[in-house]
Amino acid sequence: MSKAANTPFYLAGVPLVAVGAAFAAIGAAGQTAFGWTAIGLLVPGVALLVAGIWRNRRQA
Repeated sequence: MSKAANTPFYLAGVPLVAVGAAFAAIGAAGQTAFGWTAIGLLVPGVALLVAGIWRNRRQA
């Protein structure tokens, strides 16, 4: 029985995308600092999700 997590990329990527989306909504309301922070959270979050998808496609 393996103790390794099956979906570590998803576990790290989903919260980054969720928080990034919330920051993007606040940034769209006129707070520019939140907009830049949203980019900083969304880009790594999406990258982790894509890496997780590619990893699962290779294993299947």
